[in-house]
Amino acid sequence: MRRVHLEAAEDHVERLAREGDPVGAIKEIIWNALDADALTVEVTIERTVLDAVDRVIVRDDGTGITPETCAITFDKIGGSWKKTTRFSEHRHRPLHGRAGQGRLRGFALGSAIRWTTIADSISGRLRTTVTADRSSRNDFEISDPRPDPGATGTVFEAWGRQSVVLNRLLSVKAVAQLTTEFAPYLSMFPEVDIHFDGSALDPGKAIQFEKSFDFDFSYGDETHQATLRVIEWDMRVDRELHLCDANGVVVDIADLRIQAPGFDFTAYVMWEQMAGHAGEFLLGEASDGPVAILLSRSREILREHFKIRTVERRADIIQKWKTEELYPYHGEPATETEQLERDTFDIVATTVQRHMPRPAKHLKATLALLRESVKHQPESVNRILDEVFRLSAEDRTELERLLDRTSLVGIIKASSSVAARLDFLAALAHMVFDPETRKVVRERTQLHKILENETWIFGEQYSLLVSDRSLNTVLDRHLHILGRENRDPEPVLRADGTVGIVDLMLSRARKFHDRRQHLVVELKAPKVNAGDDELRQIKSYAKAVAMDPQFADVGVEWDFWLVATGIGGMVDLEVEQRDKPHGCVWDFTRGAMTIRVWVKRWSEIIEECKGRLTYFQEHFDHDPSVEQAIEYLRANHPHVLPAALAVPSQTRESGPTGAAIPDHT
Repeated sequence: MRRVHLEAAEDHVERLAREGDPVGAIKEIIWNALDADALTVEVTIERTVLDAVDRVIVRDDGTGITPETCAITFDKIGGSWKKTTRFSEHRHRPLHGRAGQGRLRGFALGSAIRWTTIADSISGRLRTTVTADRSSRNDFEISDPRPDPGATGTVFEAWGRQSVVLNRLLSVKAVAQLTTEFAPYLSMFPEVDIHFDGSALDPGKAIQFEKSFDFDFSYGDETHQATLRVIEWDMRVDRELHLCDANGVVVDIADLRIQAPGFDFTAYVMWEQMAGHAGEFLLGEASDGPVAILLSRSREILREHFKIRTVERRADIIQKWKTEELYPYHGEPATETEQLERDTFDIVATTVQRHMPRPAKHLKATLALLRESVKHQPESVNRILDEVFRLSAEDRTELERLLDRTSLVGIIKASSSVAARLDFLAALAHMVFDPETRKVVRERTQLHKILENETWIFGEQYSLLVSDRSLNTVLDRHLHILGRENRDPEPVLRADGTVGIVDLMLSRARKFHDRRQHLVVELKAPKVNAGDDELRQIKSYAKAVAMDPQFADVGVEWDFWLVATGIGGMVDLEVEQRDKPHGCVWDFTRGAMTIRVWVKRWSEIIEECKGRLTYFQEHFDHDPSVEQAIEYLRANHPHVLPAALAVPSQTRESGPTGAAIPDHT
């Protein structure tokens, strides 16, 4: 028996164990078994008398771990042999793990963990046992190897942890998460069997519909080939975009960032070089690397795919109801009004069909009730459906977008909230780009006041904290959020001794480690470019935050945006720095605090917002004219408009604003 001490700080080992994610730990252990050329992996969950998780056992028939490699495997983080090869030794299957951290995930399943492994070594077939305890995560005890004629493979065991978190392994969601994780791999290697808690993972039985798209994307001077596979499930799943290598091995999981109401699906984008770009997706649109380009192209394909699938599914459901004589309409509509009513019924009924009763008699009565509601009380449809079907919050939100219009045409054609946002983007573009209008739009009293109520353009995740307040008030607000007393009443000063005034401050709470993110926006009037003086001003704000000692130990990210129509002076060079994302002119960390300074053109912000709404704009055929955009401002911001926009003009031409927004530099 010998003890191996892991070469890492214990708190770092604790973070890598991610003890709040037992399903993720099971995934990692299964992947380790598959990397060891296992054909069968079996996960057994033993329960207490109260039906809670007592012990987790994972058995595989892989090649095991030889005594010669045990010490190397367990003595340090990142010591995985998989970093030097891409395929398994015997079956030449693609490898998943390369970071050498998988063994630490076992602590998410128990306070005591043990590996019993049989492998063929230079001294014959030997059995080795490795044990560890949560009280000393850095120490692994490795037994002396003993001869064993049994089959090669590894048994992992975890026990001794009583936690409600472990009961997530008993949920239906856990099966769904494992199924979506291993679906591409099991499709690629059908000889592999994975059993979880007594049942085989069989993605094929849960697939309702699937389709693959082969596409090219360019990065640098090269063109790459990738495949996007979309699987629709007959079970509830977390909508995710899995980033895989060409063999379907999952490297990362990214957010989908698309809307597809009513579909339970997983998307897999497969690219042979994915393993070499692990973690890049976290940079999102701030990165100009290949993964960002690949994600953007994949999301475009997904939006188009589900636009078509929505129409197809609706037609299939309606035809099924007609075939089974459940559809509450007969024959063809006699008038345009009847056609409009029927179209409205089809949209509403198919949106909520999965919540309807299954027996044909009850379903027929429900459809008849819904028809009468659409015909006589369209404004009450949402309330009736809520009572009849007990819709989830997500589905109620989707229906609100359909039913909040004042006319049936609006129910069919658009979501009022999305239409309003498209109108506002067109209005904003007119205010900051139109040569005559931009001359009369003031920064503080007009543009600023309008944006206080339209903060979504800076990101859906933010909420407004303060507006047009001195910088020390901003910092006091920050301390209040953290539950701490205000600073001393002395104001926070910039380098020149003056008190800074910020335009907008927005905030969001992040999911991990209770970090908070603040966005401070400095607006410039449309006629003012972002020059050297303006950049010095926003940097002074950032420096005032960084130099305040009361924020040195706070886990917060500060982003300062300087927003203007154009860029002048030396700023044009600063926004294109080699080691920073486009627009980032300053990025530094002090203690637990990170501060970044960005320069943003209005054209970039508006185009990003329009990109998020592209699907809706195409699907609902809503492209507002200049007059429609200005009417939106008159209706929603009547008291802060310049005189030239507040009064209807008889001479202003009404043209579409859907053209590319000019890049004013």
